[in-house]
Amino acid sequence: MVSGEEGKPRAAMPGRGPVERDEPPRELPGAVRTFIEARTGDAVFVVGPDYRIVHWDDGMEALTGTLAEEAVGERCFGVVLGEREGGGPFCAHGCSVMHLAQARRPVSSYEMRINTRSGQKRWVNVSNLTVETEEGPYLVHLLRDSQGTHDALEMARGLIQLSSKEEAPAPRRRDIPALTPRQLEVLKLLAEGKSVKEIGGELYLSEATVRNHVRSLLQALGAHSQLEVLAKAREMGVLPG
Repeated sequence: MVSGEEGKPRAAMPGRGPVERDEPPRELPGAVRTFIEARTGDAVFVVGPDYRIVHWDDGMEALTGTLAEEAVGERCFGVVLGEREGGGPFCAHGCSVMHLAQARRPVSSYEMRINTRSGQKRWVNVSNLTVETEEGPYLVHLLRDSQGTHDALEMARGLIQLSSKEEAPAPRRRDIPALTPRQLEVLKLLAEGKSVKEIGGELYLSEATVRNHVRSLLQALGAHSQLEVLAKAREMGVLPG
């Protein structure tokens, strides 16, 4: 890991004046150095009790584009520039993370969006370890890129919005009229293309009786012709579509 705290001159941060070069190198507590030397796949930076960055590893350089010599010695909130969802500032002097550490309370992991050197914003997941020292708490921040997860969430939100804009359900169809068994028989034979005479022969009914059944069907289904009767019967589910 690249610590950047070994006393080498620090370059000016973008948009800032020259950094003082006569500051003595900061000696890190042994417990903090133990965490720094531990192996992890996460990007790591460490903040002292005065909010100054005392360690900025190569993972942080790769994630943010900011070099260790530019970050170490600077106030953390002026380098990381973390944001909440919606754009509100997350990193600030007197942040809740340091307050919890000072109160000796555990700090849960959280999501924040950081600014990269290229001007892009990127979501990261942050875990924190608090190391108690005589000076006060040191915060070991472990960062991992979570931009892919947020991209997937945005895609899911987009799909939900699209589904909510789908066409409204079809209007509720009218209640199916109560037809007698004989009317249903006549309707079925009409759907098969049989004539009034053929229906009468098949059901052993006179043509006049069949015509009475047809008229009853027209009235019950609100139709004006045999073709319309069949169409409405299919629409209502009385006949298969």
